[in-house]
Amino acid sequence: MFVRSRSQKKYDGKRRASLDALSSSFGVLRKSFPDYEDRPQQREMAGEILRCLTGRKNLLIEAGTGVGKSFAYLIPAILSHEKTIVSTASLALQDQLVSKDLVFLQKELHQEFSFGILKGKNNYLCLKREREFAEISKAYVRFQKWLSETRTGEKDELPFIPEFWPKVGGDSQDCNGRTCPFYDHCFYYRHYRHLFKKDILVVNHHLLIYDLLSDFNVLPFHKQLIIDEASEIEGVMCHVLGSTLSYPRVAWLFYRLKGLKIIVDPLFPKVESFFRGMDIPSQTIFPITAPIIEKLQGLKKTLALNKVVSTLEKQKKSVSDDELWDRVETTIGYVKSLTTDINDFIEQSDTDRVYYAAGNNGALELKSSLIECHNSFKDLISKYDSVIMTSATLTTGGDFVFLKNRLDIEDFKERIIGSPFDYRTQAFLYVDNDLPLPDKGNNELFQQESLKVIEGLINASRGRALVLFTSYKHLHFVSRNIKIHYPFKSQGDMPPPRLIQWFKDTAHSVLLATATFWQGIDIKGEKLSLVVIAKLPFSSPGDPVYQERCRRLGHRWFNDLALPSAILVLRQGFGRLIRGRNEYGVVAILDTRLITRSYGKTIVSSLPEMSIVHTIEDVKRFFDSIPSTAYKKKTKAAKPTRMKRVGSQDAKGISIVVALGKSNDPAVISEIIEFTRSSNGNERRLAASALGKLAKFKPEIYKAVEPLEGLLEDEKPQVRQYALKALDRIGAVNKELIERIIKKPYEKDYNISKAKRLLKKAK
Repeated sequence: MFVRSRSQKKYDGKRRASLDALSSSFGVLRKSFPDYEDRPQQREMAGEILRCLTGRKNLLIEAGTGVGKSFAYLIPAILSHEKTIVSTASLALQDQLVSKDLVFLQKELHQEFSFGILKGKNNYLCLKREREFAEISKAYVRFQKWLSETRTGEKDELPFIPEFWPKVGGDSQDCNGRTCPFYDHCFYYRHYRHLFKKDILVVNHHLLIYDLLSDFNVLPFHKQLIIDEASEIEGVMCHVLGSTLSYPRVAWLFYRLKGLKIIVDPLFPKVESFFRGMDIPSQTIFPITAPIIEKLQGLKKTLALNKVVSTLEKQKKSVSDDELWDRVETTIGYVKSLTTDINDFIEQSDTDRVYYAAGNNGALELKSSLIECHNSFKDLISKYDSVIMTSATLTTGGDFVFLKNRLDIEDFKERIIGSPFDYRTQAFLYVDNDLPLPDKGNNELFQQESLKVIEGLINASRGRALVLFTSYKHLHFVSRNIKIHYPFKSQGDMPPPRLIQWFKDTAHSVLLATATFWQGIDIKGEKLSLVVIAKLPFSSPGDPVYQERCRRLGHRWFNDLALPSAILVLRQGFGRLIRGRNEYGVVAILDTRLITRSYGKTIVSSLPEMSIVHTIEDVKRFFDSIPSTAYKKKTKAAKPTRMKRVGSQDAKGISIVVALGKSNDPAVISEIIEFTRSSNGNERRLAASALGKLAKFKPEIYKAVEPLEGLLEDEKPQVRQYALKALDRIGAVNKELIERIIKKPYEKDYNISKAKRLLKKAK
């Protein structure tokens, strides 16, 4: 006989208490959170995360759009009573968690907890660097006024971002921490010192990887880690663990050396010649060419950085001023780091990196990036008792194999939580089948022809559109030539946060975007009703990291890397559309490879199941058919008011609805819907039956969903029966209403049986 130990009993009791607290917390959300929608998927996700945190397990968990990930991982983190780091993909997501979600939870939950946010040092003013900055301009006068008033020194507080910020903002390579004379008053460290007392710390992926790079000396505690938008972590890790050699980096060093009375003016022409004097590549060069390496060797001799270090070491010995000593000390470290990177680019001997050259603002940049990050990722997660990785897009083809292979993930539990949205009734997928293939030979023709389709789609949706591109060239072509009657802006017209706010504030607006706008954009309601994806988001062959990964994979490059990577990005773009249960919209993909290539079926199967159309007329009909109550808050279904048709005897009404049901014409759907409100039970029953027969006419039939759901509360069981059948054929299953049928006292067995089959089918 198995007997549980005292420690096991204690653990089981603690887990039950945690799960009870979790249930109570979601009860608080239902009562207190504005417009809260009870989502079983959110509670399911939270329960799984809480079990892993309390059991010190690692977890991969994909949560479909609309689950409400932030509450689903924040509440378990709070209830776990352990120090938790939450890492997000961007500063904007950090701010949302701290300024909205955690503020609400701290106010409403019974569990007391504290939280904080940490950004990189470059987001905070450095008092040492500002003190030695000597530029006088109108921008600097404005900056000085802000400096006299700020309490945090955060860049985001500034009403404008001055060009000189990199010279006055914090820099890890130019920081001596506690030994800095400005340490006690440092904005960064003054904020940092308070974080050790916090229960939850919100950071971004870059800072998380810098912590790894510093041998875990950046973040103040390491107990359990939640990585949101986890699909981004590989890209950030490979970037942060790489290096960059640029003109601003060397120019800033000269600026510092001049302040330390070291003569560098004769060196400026040589540096200018290397970074700005050569032909600046319009595209990435991989590998770095021999002429560039040869000139870099010449620059190394010219800079004579070893002599600079020797000079600084001698100067440091004679310095008595603490502030000057710190400046010399950090400069020595800066020079040594620059020397290491120059030697690395000359030798290019690290087989774990790819080295390449690119142009940036009219100057040459040399870059290196990690190709694979298996070992680095293992080093990162080994520091934590429990690691949770989540996103709306972690799987390709229904499993985590791609992500696990990319990061060499082992010993993680796996869960996939579906979206609460019913895409079969809420969305259409438009796939163009007439446009030319978007390959190099047809690129200009594709741009011209796709512009006409984009214009037609926007007119069908009456604006309210986000058009996503995979290249700036295509974006700029459409921006210059588009002819629509709706207000539109392009990425680059203003900073991204302001651009998104403009879109929200401007009726029937259109936003043309690329890159970062494929993810992280949360626009609810009918403001965004159309997402156009111009091309399948395959990685650019000009990306040296991607190119090297493909080379190493050999013949497996497409199936093991190119295709799953494109699917993940496509799913992210798709997720911009539906953000609530009462939202409707269309995703349009203009890339005919979805039809002409064998992998097209794999891509479509990775998207939510929904109807697919190929004409703009179908899209227009869909938008015309959207229920008028689509964006109004739903209330519990009430028993519908019965309306007797004026001047109609029962027999005549019955014959009319029967005839309409046999017409096989979607144009009669609106007229049949009128019979669902009849005072005659037979007319209501026949109306439900007729609507079921017309279920194939989508999207027109979707306007019948709400009247049919109303019939589920009908007084006559046979009316309820035919309403269930019709909803089944349409593919619209409101679980809450169906469960109500099952629980209804004295409900007929045939209705209960049908309702149970519907629920099982929905799962």
